[in-house]
Amino acid sequence: MPWRPQPAELVYAPPAYPSHDYTGVGEIFTIRCVGEVVGHLTRKDWTAIGWLPRPGLSEVAGIVREIVEDILREFARDGRPMVDAWAEVLNKTQHDRPVTGPLDGFKHPLAD
Repeated sequence: MPWRPQPAELVYAPPAYPSHDYTGVGEIFTIRCVGEVVGHLTRKDWTAIGWLPRPGLSEVAGIVREIVEDILREFARDGRPMVDAWAEVLNKTQHDRPVTGPLDGFKHPLAD
């Protein structure tokens, strides 16, 4: 087969905010839906954020998870600052007060 120019990049990833490495101390918000923990929104020094949803959510909590993910995805796609996305998630969801603590115990479910 003759060589042909590549029509596009072989790898595509949608725009996203930088994720941190879940080590050291960070700020942790627990996102809830009618008392059920939906996931944890974490950040380190406004340089990176993390969203760790819980598996096996109820139907209503699953909708809240999708709302959080849609906000993060849309704001990153539009090039809006990370702090705006963070504020929008907290404005649209029920959450606990922030806790500053070690992030070492958190692990993304798709890691490894």
